[in-house]
Amino acid sequence: MFGNPGAERAAIELTYEDTATITRTTQQTGANKITKSVPGVIYSEIICALSYSGSDKSEQTKAQNEVDYDAVIFAAPDLLVLPGDGVSLKRFGRDNPSSRILLSFQVVGRPSLYATHQEIKVKEGDLA
Repeated sequence: MFGNPGAERAAIELTYEDTATITRTTQQTGANKITKSVPGVIYSEIICALSYSGSDKSEQTKAQNEVDYDAVIFAAPDLLVLPGDGVSLKRFGRDNPSSRILLSFQVVGRPSLYATHQEIKVKEGDLA
């Protein structure tokens, strides 16, 4: 199996337990010739794996709880993911399509691309 990227990729993807939808903002011009930014789905329900290996900078203030941490999403190498893309991820959604654990991220930087997978750095920044 080792030395065969196709077989290695298949083995790695068997460990993926999440699903994600990737969105990207594009410019669209309407009939009135006004251009506006519109988010659109680029990939839907892709299998992936989320890793919380990044740093957590979340903090509680008197006014609010700020959620701010970095993570990595492992996905197929043939997807074109760009900095600034949005990711809606269903945690443990691969075997459970009705998964209620939904997370939202922004892609930061360019993904690291390998023959068997890519590592997409993402950031969640929200108020809880």
